[in-house]
Amino acid sequence: MFYRNVSECFLLSVRRSPKRTALVFGEQRYTYEEANKRINRIANSLLQLGVKSGDKVAFLFPNCCEIVLIYYAIQKIGAVAVPLNFRLIPREIGFLAENSDSGTLIFAAEYAEKVKEAPLPQGMRLLPLSRSEGFSLSLEELEAESTDEEPALFLDENAVSRIQFTGGSTGVPKGVMRTHGQDICEILGEMMYCKMGCGGEAPVVLIQCPLEHHGGHSWFTAALSAGGTLIICAAYDPEKILNYIEKEQVTHTLLLPPTTYLRLCEYPGSAGRNTASVRVAQSAAGGTTPEIISLMERVFPNAEIYYGWGQTESGLGSTIVLNSPSGGGRDGHACSVGRPMPFVEMKIVDEDGNELPDGTPGEAVVRSPACMKGYYKHPELTEKLMLPDGWMRTGDVMYRDRDGYFYMLSRKKNIIKSGGENVFCADVENVVKMHPSVLECVIVGVPDERLGEAVMAVVQLREGCTLSLPELQEHCKKYLSSYKKPLYMEIVESFDMDDAGKIRKDRLREQLGSKYANKQ
Repeated sequence: MFYRNVSECFLLSVRRSPKRTALVFGEQRYTYEEANKRINRIANSLLQLGVKSGDKVAFLFPNCCEIVLIYYAIQKIGAVAVPLNFRLIPREIGFLAENSDSGTLIFAAEYAEKVKEAPLPQGMRLLPLSRSEGFSLSLEELEAESTDEEPALFLDENAVSRIQFTGGSTGVPKGVMRTHGQDICEILGEMMYCKMGCGGEAPVVLIQCPLEHHGGHSWFTAALSAGGTLIICAAYDPEKILNYIEKEQVTHTLLLPPTTYLRLCEYPGSAGRNTASVRVAQSAAGGTTPEIISLMERVFPNAEIYYGWGQTESGLGSTIVLNSPSGGGRDGHACSVGRPMPFVEMKIVDEDGNELPDGTPGEAVVRSPACMKGYYKHPELTEKLMLPDGWMRTGDVMYRDRDGYFYMLSRKKNIIKSGGENVFCADVENVVKMHPSVLECVIVGVPDERLGEAVMAVVQLREGCTLSLPELQEHCKKYLSSYKKPLYMEIVESFDMDDAGKIRKDRLREQLGSKYANKQ
């Protein structure tokens, strides 16, 4: 590995283009030189406090420049970054701080009350960004007394650089340990597949999803390693996003989940806007449809539409260009999660780890230098995932076609056993989402006296639309075997989402399972 610290990728951009704009957030703008100087002041402030290499430093911020600056400061001195979801309640903040062994917590002043209420580890250093009542010191005060000289750079590609907690949609959140080397590999893979920095052109990258989430982190580190300009959105705001695209000449967009693009494309203010600069429009964390692809092609006429699969554990994953004549598009592999990204191998195996032939469903396993080191303080869980020769289980049921494209069917936990038949939830969800009245859908299994478990569609309708169960069943019969069609349907106004834009399916299944069990 020619780099041994993940911040070296950023420092290369600092040396190459010190005066280029690195960060844009509202009225805030930093050049690479300015950003690096502030990173150094934060890094030297942490050293002054006694933070050492290997120490865990948690941070709690909404989308803003400070997430980026604090992250790189932590990396430079060899401490371990622990990003926390700003939506966490005090109990959850305390749980993750305790389970990551974090000794320092840096947080936005607006979260001071949550931090005061959190059951934090005894002796933990608490640093609000700015002066806050009840705290003796702030990061800004430390920075003011600090120096912007480069600290001695920590160099060990095998050392853990961050502990990234999974969303917890399949149980208690687990801390994924990622090393400097693994994240450097991920950065290079991201830059290659989404063409950041190719041909000498500096990308202009707009991110709407949370930067503290793995997907947002992956893209912001790739953008800054490519010498690009990173535009940070506080939240989904269609007018601000379109204004940024026009004013800053955005070349790459990351909006999660895919229905966010649908909302943007159907926003009345999108008509007539100049989006010709966008070359790559990326999404993930949910299914897409031919209609979404078609709308995106209209609103982003010069963009390749990327869709992908990945995990915090795998680092990199798979990807597809949905409007590419050679692979994606409505007549190609539009329901696929694509083929492996650079540096990634994927295959489908049975319960014993034996590879399965094309077309046969099984568990997807991956092998890559970007795969995690393991779960922090959970060696038994890590061991369950690992197969011989470096392969890692994903817990996702997929199949591969003869062209090498992978198709997501379900989480292993999310297979419905209906009348003795296996029904893969994602298989049915993709079909339901094709109905013109459906905005979003989740397929769940509910108790049924005759079948044991029956297929239920939980549906969010598009504005002004209606849908009955018979209408939905008639639609599904065109694409699915009879036993897969939903026997029940519930319509919801919206879904409970996690910070990554993913629907909290486990919570939904528990609620509906209990409700329908009582009806038996």
